[in-house]
Amino acid sequence: MTGPAIGLAGQDIRELTVELASRAAPYCIDCALVVAIGVPVPVFRRLPAWIVTLVLAIAASQPLTGHAAEAAKPAQGASASRLDEILARGVLRVGTTGDYKPFSYRLGTGDFIGLDVALAGDLAKTLGVKLQLVPTTWGALMADLGEDRFDLAMGGISVSLERQKKAWFSLPYLRDGKTPIARCDDARKYQTLADIDRPEVRLIVNPGGTNERFARAHAPHATLTVHPDNVAIFDRIAAGEADVMVTDAIEARLQQRLHPKLCAIHPEAPFDFSEKAVLLPRDAALKAYVDQWLHQAIESGAFARANEQWLAYPWGIESLRALIDARLLLAPDVAQYKWNHHLPIEDLPREAQVIAALGHRASDLGVPQPWAEAFFRAQIEASKTAQNELFQGWDVFKHGQFPDAPDLATVTRPKLDALTDQLLRALAENWPVLSDPKRRDDVVRAMRPMRAEDISAKAVGEAIAPLAR
Repeated sequence: MTGPAIGLAGQDIRELTVELASRAAPYCIDCALVVAIGVPVPVFRRLPAWIVTLVLAIAASQPLTGHAAEAAKPAQGASASRLDEILARGVLRVGTTGDYKPFSYRLGTGDFIGLDVALAGDLAKTLGVKLQLVPTTWGALMADLGEDRFDLAMGGISVSLERQKKAWFSLPYLRDGKTPIARCDDARKYQTLADIDRPEVRLIVNPGGTNERFARAHAPHATLTVHPDNVAIFDRIAAGEADVMVTDAIEARLQQRLHPKLCAIHPEAPFDFSEKAVLLPRDAALKAYVDQWLHQAIESGAFARANEQWLAYPWGIESLRALIDARLLLAPDVAQYKWNHHLPIEDLPREAQVIAALGHRASDLGVPQPWAEAFFRAQIEASKTAQNELFQGWDVFKHGQFPDAPDLATVTRPKLDALTDQLLRALAENWPVLSDPKRRDDVVRAMRPMRAEDISAKAVGEAIAPLAR
């Protein structure tokens, strides 16, 4: 079949091939075909879609000649694409900040969890390579990408024209916008940007990202504090050390769940519009792959399921995990003191008194006394398990005194008491989640990993066992 048979003269086809190359080459995956047959020109707009498709198919089936053939040849000495490099290396390096729930959060152990962390794992799996998460910060994000510290970045990254000047973005996977979050008692004070843009308002932001740029651009008269720890910002607002933060609506919604004193202000009607996407180097092959992977994840419903899972994740449980871990990490100090002074590990009468007292205190905070007693009994038993394992090892190697062992009464026990007080508060704050049978799997999963597993994996299992019942 020829051009005239479908109503196109030879000159029309030549027009198509010339102008198409000049207009759509940057967006086409098959660059050789783009150069050969081009992108729609005015004559394309006059044609039905089926004719356009047929013309492109005919052109693609013909041998390339002249300038088209030369343009389709790979450049001599051209380097492999970033996608090829990743496949050859066998590792996908993903930069992430680890301070932005629900997208990316770094645990005390150094491990990352979150929606985008899970997505990065899935992307690496589809590539058949290992995943390496590379810590970065919002201020260093673009520089780190430019210096090749990672292949791409994920973690709730907002699409912006400023970033687009230096890099590419994938297809967007979430729509969002900036909205205020403040103490619920003060929510009416910060409804508009004019309300926030006042010298007496203590506006707080994290450094280097779109939150700081938005605050400086839209609230230049507010008293701005740039706080280096994005995770702790919301605690500062709750404590009255700052008045308001303007952040992405999805984060504001999540943080109001984690901090009962805080309220997201009109998150359904944010101040502006933004999208989340994967930050990419200027590599067409890698972008094409990531876009197709995202497209399939979105259309199949896999992305929606993952998003729902991480929005419902018991993020507040992290404080409980950290406290259980910190308490177990004191077991070696307790054991060393008892070893030095030839004291027994177990003191049942004292343990019974402590457990009963904690049960009463927990009940006053809304946690059922029997459950609280079982929980704290498990913490004490776990510590004893760790101490017994240490004693067994020291017995085998005939270990001597520990000259640097801290004093139990004046150093270690006050630390244990302080952790116990914090554990009581964490149990009360998380009781709606802890008491929900449907959330037990999430709670148990949120308890790992723990640094105390290096001391005794058995002890860690005993400490978290009540959370699974």
